[in-house]
Amino acid sequence: MQSLGVVLYVDDEPINLKLFKIMFRGVYQIVTAESGAQALELLNTDKSVNVVITDMKMPGMNGLDFVKLARGIRSEIPYFLLSGYGLTPEIENALDDDLIDGYFQKPLKKSKIEDKLSAYV
Repeated sequence: MQSLGVVLYVDDEPINLKLFKIMFRGVYQIVTAESGAQALELLNTDKSVNVVITDMKMPGMNGLDFVKLARGIRSEIPYFLLSGYGLTPEIENALDDDLIDGYFQKPLKKSKIEDKLSAYV
């Protein structure tokens, strides 16, 4: 199967990055970053990224702070948040304000992610 697009996945836990790559091998080309700062650098240099999925809870810069900065670099691509802590008021506000294009609950459900991303990649 040919890769449908380039997905940047941001998570501070290396095992999650590895599992995401394995889960979507052959479906998307996965680019990963271990921090918001590293992901911002990637967005500045890699214009092939079609969509971004970021973990919410990360040290230094959480997922929403990252998305706010990332939209200044690549406003035309969709951003999705991933959290194991449920739909918080902060995440609800980000959805209402169109800061993020969607939200995924951990643990990951491959079919839900593929369904949501099919509109973008």
